[in-house]
Amino acid sequence: MKSILIGLVLLLPGFLSAQKNWSPRQMLTLTNISSAEVSPDGKKIVYTLREAVLAADRSEYVNQVWMSSIDGSNPVQLTRNEKSSNNPQWSPDSRSIAFVSARDGKSNLYILPVAGGEAEKITDVKGSVSSFSWSNDGKMIAYLTPDIATEAEEKNKKAKDDWYFMDESPRQNRLAMVSLNQKDSSGKYVQKVLTKDNINVIAFDWNQDGSAIAYSYGKTTKVNDIIYSDIAMINIQSGDIKIIANTPAGESSPLFSPDGKQLCYHSTENPHDWAGSRFAVVYSFADSKTQRLKSTPNEDGSILGWTADGKNILWSEANRTLSSIYVLSTDGKSISEWSRGEKNFISMPGLNAGKTHLSFLLQNPSSLPELYVSELAAYRPVKVTNIQAAHAGKPLGKTELIKWKGADGMEIEGLLTYPVNYQSGQKVPLLLNIHGGPAGVFSQTCIAGNQGIYPIASFSENGFAVLRPNPRGSTAYGTAFRQANRADWGGKDYIDLMNGVDAVIKMGITDENMLGVMGWSYGGFMSSWIVGHTNRFKAASIGAPVVDLAHQNLTDDVAGLLPSYFKGDPWNNWDLYDKYSPLHYVQHVKTPVLLQHGEADQRVPLSNSVMFYNALKRRNVPVRLLVLPRQPHGPGEPRMVLKTQQSNLEWMESKLK
Repeated sequence: MKSILIGLVLLLPGFLSAQKNWSPRQMLTLTNISSAEVSPDGKKIVYTLREAVLAADRSEYVNQVWMSSIDGSNPVQLTRNEKSSNNPQWSPDSRSIAFVSARDGKSNLYILPVAGGEAEKITDVKGSVSSFSWSNDGKMIAYLTPDIATEAEEKNKKAKDDWYFMDESPRQNRLAMVSLNQKDSSGKYVQKVLTKDNINVIAFDWNQDGSAIAYSYGKTTKVNDIIYSDIAMINIQSGDIKIIANTPAGESSPLFSPDGKQLCYHSTENPHDWAGSRFAVVYSFADSKTQRLKSTPNEDGSILGWTADGKNILWSEANRTLSSIYVLSTDGKSISEWSRGEKNFISMPGLNAGKTHLSFLLQNPSSLPELYVSELAAYRPVKVTNIQAAHAGKPLGKTELIKWKGADGMEIEGLLTYPVNYQSGQKVPLLLNIHGGPAGVFSQTCIAGNQGIYPIASFSENGFAVLRPNPRGSTAYGTAFRQANRADWGGKDYIDLMNGVDAVIKMGITDENMLGVMGWSYGGFMSSWIVGHTNRFKAASIGAPVVDLAHQNLTDDVAGLLPSYFKGDPWNNWDLYDKYSPLHYVQHVKTPVLLQHGEADQRVPLSNSVMFYNALKRRNVPVRLLVLPRQPHGPGEPRMVLKTQQSNLEWMESKLK
């Protein structure tokens, strides 16, 4: 009997672990809806389902294309290749879809008849195809393709003679097209590169008769140059280029009106302000005049498209912890909320080519996202997918919206997630999770989503409460709120965060001996700032942090961001940059720190974490640095996502429990 009892005790922890529903590995296996588009005739919808593939020699996400009727009936899987099939788009006659796949080793365009048959390879590029768009008559497809190394460059690389002068020979994304009714002597569809100038094309749209394409472009592929983009239009036969918008603002995402007489585009303030307002502009070809449309509540969103009558523009943006879709009149006089009354979080909205339907995902903190469709005439969502049905009954910790007073009495909101089966009066460890940006936002998305760095559902299932605040500087609360941390990172926003922690303590959920802090990017900046200004937290997980503002500004790929926030470059005010650099307070840190960083991060270079790691290590503060090979500003490979989430969970459990 004694040996049996010992065996049961030894097996019990593993048994209990097996009963969990939301470990990082379990969440990694969830299926995600990654794109969707309603057919131009409004009868069917095509969408992609993404799953993580983990094998001995593979760690990647794979998308497969599915199609169903507009009401979700008769779903059918259209692609089954072991490589991804991405970004399916309907042909104008609703009979075929085009998609991008690297099934032959390189990313190319394929066309698949929806009535049945094999996918036909349309392009044969040496590099890859990224975004693409059908012409309105269905006879051509325009696409973006990046420059590749020349034969001379490849030869020099083999000879180890491949030196270069920085920024002097950038590789660009070119606008190209393929004619679907014209083949060359070898039987391949005729392809043509349209943009010859040394520019990087970002987004584009066909005019009505297929004679011209409007496109936004920057100087290079660097994010900073993409932000400061301009707009032009090219005649596809003559190659003649007409400049539409070329100012110190950022002008992007051009879309022709249904009659082709106007162009709508997204614009920032002039000159560009990183925390400033964004709005829609309508350009008239008749007189080259522009009309700025009515401002939306947050003044920071994106254009979805024109209505069929050409009288309105659809605009999507964050709305506090939710999101909204607005209708803006093109005369600049009116605005209305199309999705008014929706209590779930709307994401991935898309307007079909027929301008009759919008597709989107709906989710909330306790419900995983599913695909919905609504006619544009009125907001009446119809559910299309039910891919998360197997997870519907699994318990998730309750999440509620709470409010408190920040610095200067400003109202601050945050999302508080309780442990699963939390009982009132219990005191549990609290994790302060800080978003990136700084103009990021925590929204009412499902806590079991598998895209993030910090597995909220796993923390909740393991007895943690998690507070996700939206301090000043966050988006979704208007321009003034978004700009309220200008030249003050770590100032009043720090007080907003600490007051949020105090509010949760006052609720009786936790106490001062059970606190942890974690955040990535700007959240990493704030987390490293916090541990240098208070010892109240027993553990910190700091991801891709900015620890020295001057170093960051002179090494990242967003050179205009910090000068915009701090009113000048570092050499204009070295003292200001030093004052708000967490590294300058590292001598005060006592909190154990887990650092995490992508090795290929250009947004916040790895050297930031290395500096902080070395400083803490020399001071004998407990510290570890998890380096993620090949990863940019956040892990993108499934195994790297999994390792990051597991490390965060293990670190907080070891220090707080």
